[in-house]
Amino acid sequence: MRWTLLPLIVCGLCLGVTPADARQGAPPAEGRPVPGRDDITGRIAELRRIHTPEGIESLEQAPIGDTTQWVSIRGQHRDNPVILFIHGGPGTPMLPMAWAYQTPWEDFFTVVQWDQRGVGKNAATTNPETLLATLSNDRILDDAEAMLAWVRTRLRKDKVVVMGYSYGTGVGLALARRRPEWISAYVGVGQVSGSGEDYLYGRLLTLAAEARDDEALRELRALAPYPGEKPPIEKILTVRKWARRYNGGWYGKPTFDLMFSLDEWAPEYSQADVNAQRAATQRFTRNLTGGRGGGTPLSDLVNQKVPVIVIQGRHDLHTPYEPAKAFVETIQAPHKRFITLERSAHAPMFEQPGEFLLTLIREVLPLTEGRAAFSETAGAAPARRGQ
Repeated sequence: MRWTLLPLIVCGLCLGVTPADARQGAPPAEGRPVPGRDDITGRIAELRRIHTPEGIESLEQAPIGDTTQWVSIRGQHRDNPVILFIHGGPGTPMLPMAWAYQTPWEDFFTVVQWDQRGVGKNAATTNPETLLATLSNDRILDDAEAMLAWVRTRLRKDKVVVMGYSYGTGVGLALARRRPEWISAYVGVGQVSGSGEDYLYGRLLTLAAEARDDEALRELRALAPYPGEKPPIEKILTVRKWARRYNGGWYGKPTFDLMFSLDEWAPEYSQADVNAQRAATQRFTRNLTGGRGGGTPLSDLVNQKVPVIVIQGRHDLHTPYEPAKAFVETIQAPHKRFITLERSAHAPMFEQPGEFLLTLIREVLPLTEGRAAFSETAGAAPARRGQ
């Protein structure tokens, strides 16, 4: 099975459920005004401000193929190893959610968050018809290669850590296969397996039967035969709904509503960016689910020349844990580790942020050039923002 197919349609489709207005909350103390979005994002931006003279904090556009695409570059020391984050969905950028989990990484790595073509901050200035004419999984891989080349030049690095999340793990593995000389390690988070959909359907039926959940059983059985060669999106959405209800999305939460409300407080996004992104994700995901994608079969990606680290939540049912582990066992690489986070599902960087950070430090950092040292004589100069 190709990495473009059903097991990858993980996060983008979840946006079909509109989250509650993230700006609502407890009433303010008497006499204090309700903070608006700009107030909240401004405070978050200041909280995350990088003040080290060796640091980098930049939000900019990179020329990629026939487009420009937004990237965020953040780190306490610009000479630290670089992580290029390839988001999932397809079409669900993590840049507007990164404020909620990424800051501790920036002590050890320079992190590049990339909004893929037509989504995220790119959405507001993208013509949907023009986008759909260029959109395919093969094009996303070409863009990833171009972005990797741009990052190496921009940050003056020979090699970069490529981290793929969910759908992005297929892109990341294909990129590692294509450009191993540019990559110090591949890190998969929520690794796709190519066989997860069949497993997922059977697992959900078992869980529903054990719970005597008549509603779940009725809805799931109505989907049979599932998945089939090309199930409609409505069936995929139903399966994902029950995957989340049974701890397979965010452990302990029955929906992804919280995760997909985090963009409301993204300092990098305006409200217009947020609105445009949510509309774009629907177009992006449905187009790539419709069979135009192409892509490299996962079976062609098991022979790797770079170290492979996979971080998987034990309860993940979006890219199911058991098939992911079985797939990783088939990978041949100079160094390979499969790390299980026991109380996580499909969003381990949110669910167990401490364990996730320790995994990056213990497993990934030693595969790079190592953490850069601060100068003992450097004063408290302003951060080198955008440099």
